Amino acid sequence: MEQIENSGMKTKSGSAWTAILGAGILAVGGFSAYQANQTAKLQNDIHTYQQQIGEYKQELGSIRSTVSTADGELQKSLTSVNSELLATRKEAAINLAKAQSASKRQADMLAGKFAKNQEVAEQKINEEISRVKENVNQTSTEASTRLTGISTEVSAVKTEVASAKSDIEKTLADLTRARGDMGVMSGLIATNGKEIQALRDQGDRNIFEFKLSKQSGPVKVGGLLFTLKKADVKHNRYTMDVLADDKHVEKKDKTTNEPVQFYVASRARQPFEVVVNQVSKDVVTGYLATPKVELTRK
Repeated sequence: MEQIENSGMKTKSGSAWTAILGAGILAVGGFSAYQANQTAKLQNDIHTYQQQIGEYKQELGSIRSTVSTADGELQKSLTSVNSELLATRKEAAINLAKAQSASKRQADMLAGKFAKNQEVAEQKINEEISRVKENVNQTSTEASTRLTGISTEVSAVKTEVASAKSDIEKTLADLTRARGDMGVMSGLIATNGKEIQALRDQGDRNIFEFKLSKQSGPVKVGGLLFTLKKADVKHNRYTMDVLADDKHVEKKDKTTNEPVQFYVASRARQPFEVVVNQVSKDVVTGYLATPKVELTRK
């Protein structure tokens, strides 16, 4: 019985080991296949890399050849440039020497010319200074003579002014005053052209000379309208109409050199004054005297 059981256990144990051994063999086979596959793949990759390296080597060789060619051309170019540079430097040195020589000759020529021109200029300046001094002396003499003449003229003018002033004062002294037809004491009365000018020069009143004729009708004098109505030569009388402030004032049978007065209400407190110096046939001549400062009457 025990023998049978042991025999059975041995049989079971052998089967287990057989199974394990088979599984191990299978595992080893699978690993070997996997390893072979990976090895083949790695070899394939190595082959590809070797091909790429070969191509890179070819390209590197081409680049080296190109660089070598370019380097040769560059060396040739550098050699040519160096030759040209040396030639240029040599030519530049020659030209510089020529330019320096020409500049020195030009500078020497200009210096000589400048010295000559300076000498001529100094001579001209000296001549001009002498001429100016001569003109100044001459001008001084002329100015002195002219001043003497002006002084003489001024003295003559002063004498004339004094004489004229004396004549005006004498003329004014000859003028008279009279009471006007309105009972107001008049200013000085002029009887002729000289005295009228003396009144104008005195400046106390505005003087307007006039000449009226019956044929001329109304005549504007000093802003007023005068109309001659009558001129009596035999008795030296006249009649006139005065238009002032839109009002007519008749001055009837007035004599020569009589101050004829009237007020202009809108213009002055003092009366305006008419003096007729001469009565001719249908014509009278004289002047109108008005105040310098016209103040409105209250």
